Amino acid sequence: MKWNYLIVFAVTLILLVTYSCAQPPAEVPPSTPTPTPKPTPPPAITGLVAANAYDGRVNLWWDKSAIEDFDHYNIYVNKAEMVDITGIKPILQIKDVGTRVYQVAGLEMGTKYYFAVTAVDKNGNEDKRVVSVKAISTPMPRGTSEPHLHVDVYRSDRAWASTTLFGVNYNPDRPRIIEVNMLGETIWEYLVPEDLGRPDKPHLGLNPGFDVELLPNNNILFVSPGKGIYEIDRKGNVVWSYLDKKVSHDVDRLPSGNTLVVFGDYDQIDDAQVKEINPKGDLVWAWYAKDHFYKLPYKDIYWDGWAHTNAAQRLPNGNTLISPRNFNLVIEVDPKGAVVRTIGEGILGNPHDPGILPNGNLLSMTTMPGESPQAPPFRAVEIDPKTGQVVWQFVPSRGVTLPPNRGADRLPNGNTLIIGATAIMEVTPRGEIVWQLRLKDVTIEPGQAPARGFYTAERIGIQK
Repeated sequence: MKWNYLIVFAVTLILLVTYSCAQPPAEVPPSTPTPTPKPTPPPAITGLVAANAYDGRVNLWWDKSAIEDFDHYNIYVNKAEMVDITGIKPILQIKDVGTRVYQVAGLEMGTKYYFAVTAVDKNGNEDKRVVSVKAISTPMPRGTSEPHLHVDVYRSDRAWASTTLFGVNYNPDRPRIIEVNMLGETIWEYLVPEDLGRPDKPHLGLNPGFDVELLPNNNILFVSPGKGIYEIDRKGNVVWSYLDKKVSHDVDRLPSGNTLVVFGDYDQIDDAQVKEINPKGDLVWAWYAKDHFYKLPYKDIYWDGWAHTNAAQRLPNGNTLISPRNFNLVIEVDPKGAVVRTIGEGILGNPHDPGILPNGNLLSMTTMPGESPQAPPFRAVEIDPKTGQVVWQFVPSRGVTLPPNRGADRLPNGNTLIIGATAIMEVTPRGEIVWQLRLKDVTIEPGQAPARGFYTAERIGIQK
């Protein structure tokens, strides 16, 4: 019996195996292929600027790439305009995403070159479509050495290379307007005649308030505080003037041909703090602080005048930015004179040279935090008017320049020109000094700095 059971079991097992092998294999559903991701190039680089750095060099600046998988920047140079860099080999790769400046050297002077910068991600993706910018490198204009001026910092690969125009008053008996190159050499100068100087305080020369401006016609417009405003050509001829003892500190030629002037030097409550004059010298617009600020806490202020307005700027929207220094704020008024807004309350003290930047922020010199509002202005601040917050500032070393520091101008490369009493410097957004001109072998006591120091300066002769 035992063997019969074993035989039956073996036969059954054989039949099961045979049946199983005879069945067709189960169908496996086809797998869905993983799609190959399409290469998406990083966004185009924005803010690219190219500027002549002289003697076969061009400096490039651009906005930082914001892509997360950044690998490097590619720098392209070509003698023809570039709209597609396919087939063009980059001259350099930059791995640091924070680097946003590069100097191209070894270029042929007088030859137009085109430049482009792209971002490349870690997969090698790169947008081949570009918008290139152009520049021509030229020789640096040379001049004569100035015995009492010295450039002790010049980073040609970081500075906005051009010439600088400003008034010099360290010798009040011989006030001058000069234009210097990046080495501090004088390439043009104008000795202000004695009869054009301020009659009320000849011992001060033309300070405080020796504002100088280059006009589109290459003439120079300048303020003689307490005397008037003069326009001279490059030969030193006076081609236009507006004589008024109630002018000081700031003058701007408007696109209309009119001139915007400021009066803040010992102004009284009934004075106009800002005036617009046509080419014939007729008054076409005026702004009176008393119409809006003859109230507490402003009406009883008096410090070198009531408002002591030291700057005005006509804005693209037709409004006017005004700096009544003694009120420790900056105001914007409409064409009818109504106050549209105030900026910097609680932040600005003794503001000097405020201006609205293209991004809408305010750049101004002001006192240090915690100091008296009547302390000399020393630091530059950029204020976001929407939030009232300081978004950038620069504080020069007191070993470099004496206070007051009375000017700050934003340059096209994002650097800022700072005008101190004894030094003019160009600083990067990170606060690095890349150009610096200082008084040399001139002894100025702190109390003399407002009169004998630099007042304003303007970077001119810019070539792109």
